[in-house]
Amino acid sequence: MKKIINSLLMISTLFAAILFTACDFNLSENQYLKRPDVDALNNYFEIRGSYISNSTVQITIYRQNVQTSDNGNPIERVAILFPSGDEDKGNQTFKHIDERVMPATRYRYYIRFTDKNGEKNRTEWSEPKIIQNGASSLDQIAYTVNCDYTYDPTYMTLTLPSGRDFTAPDDSVIKDITSYKPALVFQVGDMIQSFELPGAKTNEVSLKSLLPREYLYNEISLLGIVGQKSEKNSSNSDLLKTVSWTNLTPIKIVDSHGIRLKTIRLDPEFGEAGFDYTSTSDNEN
Repeated sequence: MKKIINSLLMISTLFAAILFTACDFNLSENQYLKRPDVDALNNYFEIRGSYISNSTVQITIYRQNVQTSDNGNPIERVAILFPSGDEDKGNQTFKHIDERVMPATRYRYYIRFTDKNGEKNRTEWSEPKIIQNGASSLDQIAYTVNCDYTYDPTYMTLTLPSGRDFTAPDDSVIKDITSYKPALVFQVGDMIQSFELPGAKTNEVSLKSLLPREYLYNEISLLGIVGQKSEKNSSNSDLLKTVSWTNLTPIKIVDSHGIRLKTIRLDPEFGEAGFDYTSTSDNEN
């Protein structure tokens, strides 16, 4: 009897060992997808993963600086990949190079998949990793902001003081920085979007022409400025392949008296709706 019990215990132990070695368990209580592969190379990170379904339309890559803590630090947006614009989807895998990071600093990444129905699923965080070489300061990978925007509610514009402007990231680290255009990041409720500035002009921004209808008559927050690069499919320029961002630099908005505004509103005045004066009907031949 004792031999039988010992045999059963050995079988149970072996079975448990097989389960633990065969399964990729989540680090959190959430049912996240398997973490992406991240390689720390000489002066950049390479993030790799696989599509989770053929209906995936966007793959968003997120990054967090965890040098001092794994919690509380901002989650930075790195890039959006569009499978429909990929040059080669034969093996159903993707990769992205991120060089907009500081050396000797621990970073981790996760990926979010969005399908054609709008459903979103994300992965676990990757293991934190460090690169040894790269930018010597944040100025080389993000905009330098040393002045505030002034908001004019009548004309719905953001303007910088005369002769002042923001400084773009340095080309000593981001070699193709000329491909990046300045973009402002706004938030309304839970919606956060980046908007590339027409003509790369930052000193005067017409919000009425820049922001879509969803932003009208709402409290709007300006989170900051990024460099934004859009890459198209080389054989079909109508297909967007990748959108990449530099690090976000916060910007303050003040009124004409220099008082800081946490939010602004766009309240354009339109005429009242008229009365129906047409004579046609939906059921007419």
